[in-house]
Amino acid sequence: MIEFRNPYHIEPPGVSRQILSHPTNETEAIELAVFQEHRYAFFYWNKWMRKNENTNPPCLVSLDWHQDLCYPCETEKEWLDKLDLTSDAEVSLFSWAKLAGNNDGHILCAAYLNLIGDIYVHCRQASFPDAWKDEELIDKYGNKHTIKKFKTFDTLQDDLLNSSETSVFFDIDLDFFSIKNGLSDGSFEFTYLQEQEIRTMLDKDNPLIHWIFERLKGFTIATEPEHCGGLLRSNKFLDLISKIYFSPELFAPKCNWKWKPKY
Repeated sequence: MIEFRNPYHIEPPGVSRQILSHPTNETEAIELAVFQEHRYAFFYWNKWMRKNENTNPPCLVSLDWHQDLCYPCETEKEWLDKLDLTSDAEVSLFSWAKLAGNNDGHILCAAYLNLIGDIYVHCRQASFPDAWKDEELIDKYGNKHTIKKFKTFDTLQDDLLNSSETSVFFDIDLDFFSIKNGLSDGSFEFTYLQEQEIRTMLDKDNPLIHWIFERLKGFTIATEPEHCGGLLRSNKFLDLISKIYFSPELFAPKCNWKWKPKY
């Protein structure tokens, strides 16, 4: 194990993290983490679960062009079984060096360790028709995790609004805002949702977003610029999320939700 210069403040490389007031609950605070590599969400789901270790894990609601739902193989399960979840150093290094570098295995690795509950992914990718069907994962403790994939925002909303979920980790991969993803099909051509479509979808008064914010326990954003068509495009989407939700901008001093009083 590497000896860290500051063992009391360890996070995966390149992460920006901010503590925020809860968007709807005056008695809570949450963390928001932004990173390039989507697999670093694993570190934060574990960190946030450690703070609430006596509760059931929140469900995961993820918006992503890709499904990112590869099951851990037997070797990965052995690694996960040995992972010291109480050590930020070990989990940070594991997230960087042992989770799949193409960022498609972090969700079900987290589910295998019961760091997240049921999984709801609104995505655009399906390698074959049956990939849209619900699945199940049994974690190392014997708990069942239902995995649901949604082609449309409306079907995701209908399912969640009729669910019994009480807490949520909200996760956005910025490549979700691409429609045709040229890196995935080899064309290197991209098309995107219009800004107004994104604003309408993410608006705090949208029934699904309101539902999520009422139950929010943590917020992760993966920038993955190469899958967005470039760094400037990725930054544009991050800037748009900041404008929709925060004032002043995300990571600025005294940043807060736009609809809440300034500190």
